[in-house]
Amino acid sequence: MLTLASLKEAFKKLFNFVKFYIKLLLGVTSGSIVNSKTTCEPSDAITASSTLIQMNQVIHSEHVNKCSVLDGGQLLKWVDICACLSAERLAGRPCVTVSVDDLHFECEVNIGQVITLKALVNRTFNTSMEVGVKVICGDLDKATGQKTVCDAFMTFVALDTSGKKIRLPQLLCSSSEQNLCYSLASERRKVRISYSKTLKSLLSNYKLNSLLSPSEKTQDDFFQEIVDGEATRVQSVELVLPSHANHHGNTFGGQIMAWMENVASISAGRLLLGVASLRSVDMVYFRGPSTVGDRVVLNSIVNNVFRDSLEVGVRVEAYRYENGFIGSSRHINSAFFTYDIPSDAHVPEYIPEAMDGERRQREAAARRKMRLDRRYILSKRRQDRLSVTWNDVNAVFLCYGNIQYLQRLAAFNDWQTVSTTDTMLLCIREEDDVLSFKATLKMAEKYKAEKIFEILKDPRKRAKWDPIMISCRLVKKVSDEDSLYHSVMHSKAEASALPNDFVLLVSDRRPSSDK
Repeated sequence: MLTLASLKEAFKKLFNFVKFYIKLLLGVTSGSIVNSKTTCEPSDAITASSTLIQMNQVIHSEHVNKCSVLDGGQLLKWVDICACLSAERLAGRPCVTVSVDDLHFECEVNIGQVITLKALVNRTFNTSMEVGVKVICGDLDKATGQKTVCDAFMTFVALDTSGKKIRLPQLLCSSSEQNLCYSLASERRKVRISYSKTLKSLLSNYKLNSLLSPSEKTQDDFFQEIVDGEATRVQSVELVLPSHANHHGNTFGGQIMAWMENVASISAGRLLLGVASLRSVDMVYFRGPSTVGDRVVLNSIVNNVFRDSLEVGVRVEAYRYENGFIGSSRHINSAFFTYDIPSDAHVPEYIPEAMDGERRQREAAARRKMRLDRRYILSKRRQDRLSVTWNDVNAVFLCYGNIQYLQRLAAFNDWQTVSTTDTMLLCIREEDDVLSFKATLKMAEKYKAEKIFEILKDPRKRAKWDPIMISCRLVKKVSDEDSLYHSVMHSKAEASALPNDFVLLVSDRRPSSDK
């Protein structure tokens, strides 16, 4: 049998092979040192800690619905304001919301409770930045027992006095947690960019769930009557006032989302014949700004109904009067809100409206599958081993999850040293039945990070320095940085045992510096 002790011993031997192979390829001897003067940080660099913004709000009667639960639109508005303040602290200029990543609300907030919002810039790119917002809630009379409401990730750009985007300063991280957020921000950016492509790929192969077929309903089904989707359509027009806008006169993204959630909740309530509880918001892109004086038109309709939830789509357009006439309408954005269906609710059967209902129904089903796949793959609470079928739809989430888990694993501070030399350190970490290994270069100035990266990123080269590895071949190149490999390794259980083979998802990310 393969025991933990034998695994440790095997990896101690493997450690020596790794050290020898790196030295061999780099041509490094014990007396050679590579010049590695670090470049000075730019003068306009900003520390991540300096962008921290914290807001506290007591939930009053004007913030809740008739069930005394915090209104989802109000929460979205606070999240956007908190994130915007953090973004402006980094840029020193007015900032506008570009996009909001998928939001999932973990719990409800009741009247009288206190919510705390903490916003921090996670990473800056050329002209955009990602801001993370963590929202927790608790009771005034209890110092403990706080619950996480949601984790939000928003993208902002900063504007100059002429309304043009500016180049952002570099962000400096000072803690392991900030470094983790910095690394994962790049992965989330890839998810945003690929979102539309992933949805189109899913729609080309996705079939509607048979759950929605009226012919298969039984007398015990929770559907009691039929409702045409057109009956859930809601339209509302809002006038953008100065109080709704930022310093540039552009409408706050949070205000737009609050108006959107308002009409979406009315559509959901018409179907449920009661107050609907917001559970999640799909990724929101702001296609263009609206300004003070605009008339914002919001149209909402129920797109699809599932066993325990329903989706409402909202489209936002804006217009203004020009020379006494109504000007051209501009598409500001579209968003999709998911509401819970209470277990005791008598929900009528939903029939999509004739014009465009079937398309929206299919797209809603596709978005639901993407939400469930993403939450399962990226869940931090999942107790079982991850087991999903690889396909082009969930590939981006699996690659993101791969990096997320490895980054979090490396950030733990309970690693135990099992072998060390002047230049390298091998550590292990045990958790439940999982044994992890981490190799670290102690004297990085002797090596070039880029060279080491090129050596170790390709598992096909592993057979040269790992005696356990028999062969490794590329199965599929997922992206420039992610690939699937099929590897064959010797079995240590018995000398005569057949080799073990594995399919590995290998994700490589270039070093951020030569350090």
